[in-house]
Amino acid sequence: MPNTNEDPFRFSTIAHRNHRYLSPLSRHKAHELLRSFVANFSAADIVLDAGCGKATLLQDVLRMSPVRGVGVDINQRFLVEARAAFQRDSPNDSRLSLINAPLLEHNRPQGGYAAILCVGSTYAFGSFEQCLRIASNWLKPNGRLLVADGYWKQPPAQSYLDVLSATADEFVSHAENAQRASALGYDLLRTATSNDDEWDEYEGRYCDAMMQYLTANPDDPDAPKFLKRIQDWHSAYLRWGRATLGFGYYVLSRA
Repeated sequence: MPNTNEDPFRFSTIAHRNHRYLSPLSRHKAHELLRSFVANFSAADIVLDAGCGKATLLQDVLRMSPVRGVGVDINQRFLVEARAAFQRDSPNDSRLSLINAPLLEHNRPQGGYAAILCVGSTYAFGSFEQCLRIASNWLKPNGRLLVADGYWKQPPAQSYLDVLSATADEFVSHAENAQRASALGYDLLRTATSNDDEWDEYEGRYCDAMMQYLTANPDDPDAPKFLKRIQDWHSAYLRWGRATLGFGYYVLSRA
């Protein structure tokens, strides 16, 4: 059985196995955000899902628009799952391409992207601000960007930062995220945040999936460290995270 040294994404893959979206996002909110995101695109346009994971949001876009979709991620197992789901749900649709590569190294279309999704994966660009800057260069004029990232609801406790292996300056407020986009020349079309129910659903599924796996696989060599990791993580969510860490969505247009 593989260990975490062979597959650095193994814990995340297991913990997310029951998630539709790899973020605290409900289907209803996803649909409402995509209504603002999907413009008058044509079949010649291409939408990028940067750090796509299971590419579920991108597949939602393909159901709402005639565009082609490109998903890029470094987790091969998520891409296998994404490809299987798309072939099952849309067996005669060839508009989805999935690429297993670092985001900044993938081959981009010469004319640029009509739109870019980056939900919970700004780290693939380097940071939230780098996502905004690079995406602006990759987008066609008047192209759309739906970016989502964390923000602080209140100043984080140092103990919580220790669990996250983060620093207090890693995130800013929801308003400051929006201001950063405006300062870099984007038009702000819509914002939203994950509510407590969406966070509880996301974190609950995350914990439950791992605990179910460990119960079914007690001899897994990674079981002890995975058990400690998931228990520490969920305890930190209940004690600090639920009141401290937010998740914001920003639908932007390249000016």
